[in-house]
Amino acid sequence: MTRRWAAAAAVVAVGLLAACSEEEPAVEPQPVPLEGRAPVSTSVEEGSLPLALSGQPVLDPGWSQVPQELDGVLLGLVHPQDSEPLRFVAAGEDGTLLWQAQRPPSCTGFTLTRAEGRPVAVLTDVAPGTEQLTETTASAYDLRTGNLLWGPQPVPGPHQGPGLVFAAPAPGAAMGETGPRVALDPATGEEVALEEGAVVVGEYAGVVLTAGDGVLSASGPETAWQAGLDELGLGASPVALPGVAAPAGTALLGDPGQGGVLLDLASGEVLAHGVGDAVREPLSGTLVTLEGDRVVGYPQGGARWERPAPGARLSAAGNVFAYLRTDTAVQALNVVTGEVAVAYDEATTSPAVPVLVTGRGATVVEGADLALVPTSD
Repeated sequence: MTRRWAAAAAVVAVGLLAACSEEEPAVEPQPVPLEGRAPVSTSVEEGSLPLALSGQPVLDPGWSQVPQELDGVLLGLVHPQDSEPLRFVAAGEDGTLLWQAQRPPSCTGFTLTRAEGRPVAVLTDVAPGTEQLTETTASAYDLRTGNLLWGPQPVPGPHQGPGLVFAAPAPGAAMGETGPRVALDPATGEEVALEEGAVVVGEYAGVVLTAGDGVLSASGPETAWQAGLDELGLGASPVALPGVAAPAGTALLGDPGQGGVLLDLASGEVLAHGVGDAVREPLSGTLVTLEGDRVVGYPQGGARWERPAPGARLSAAGNVFAYLRTDTAVQALNVVTGEVAVAYDEATTSPAVPVLVTGRGATVVEGADLALVPTSD
C-alpha cells in the first residue's frame, strides 16, 4: 500500500481504524528501546531498486504500511497477526531500530508533530472512562527515544488529523461525520483550539489552522497570520484534502476530486491552485504537484515546468527524481527540468517504487513488501 493509498484508507475508515474499541486485549503501552539495525529484506531485491539507489542495502523494519517521518526518524505500524497486539516501530535514517510500542489492534490513530524544537510521536490508546466504560486517550513520546512527554490525555474520540486533531463521531452520523474537532498543544497535550464557532482545520508541526468569519488563521510558537478565505479561493469551512500528506511546511486545503489550495504555513502564501497531490524533492527543494491531469514542477530558483500525466499519481520524490505511478507503469521525471528520466535497469520487471524519501535521502520503497534503503553514513 503506498503512502497515498494508506492515507486514503485511513480517511475512509477513520471510524473503524483510528478508533479504539471497547473490547481490546490488554497490552503493554510503554515504549521499549530496541537495539541494532533492521534485518536485511528478503522480499525486495537489490536489482528491483531504481538506478539512483543501486548497490545500496535494503532493510526490513517490519512496517505493514508506509511510515510517517519527521526530522529523519520514521515511525510505522506493524499490523497484528492472530491475537498479537498492534506494534509501532521507530527507526533512524541509517536503519537503526530505536523503539517499539504496543497498542490494541484497533488503536491505529497516530501522528508526528514538533514540540519545543523536537520531533514528537502521539499515539492513541483506551483507558477506563468516568462517564462511559472506556475512553480514548492520547500520549506523546520523544520520537527519537520513546520517552513519555505527556499523557495519557483524554480526547473526545479517534484521531482525525491533520496532526493533533481529535473528534468523536457525531451521533447517528454517516461515515466521515464527526462531532466538534479539538486540536491539542504538542508540548503539553492541552486543548488549544475547540470547534465553537470556528472550524479546526488541522495542526501542522505546532502550527494550528482555524477558520471563521471569512478568515483562515494560523497560530504557533513562531507563526501568526490571517488571510481571507475568498482571497485564498477557499469556502467558509475549509478542510485538508483527504488522503494526501502535504509536504512539510505546507497545508493542502480543498474538496476531494476538485483539487485544493497549497499554502505555505509560515506565511500563508498560496503556492499553487487546483492541486490534487504534492511532494517536495529534498536535494533540490523542488515542489512537484499534480494539478488536474498534469504534473507541475516548481524548482527553487528555476523555471516552472509542466507535462501531461493522465491517470498518474505521485509516489515520492528523491535523488532529483519524482516518481509517478499509473495502474500499469512507473515513470521518473527530472524535477529540475521535467524531462522523463531512465529510472530502472531495462531488465527490471517488478520495480520497487519509492514511496517516502527523507531529507538526507533514506528511502522507503514498495515492492512485494515495504523496505528501507538507509542513508550511507
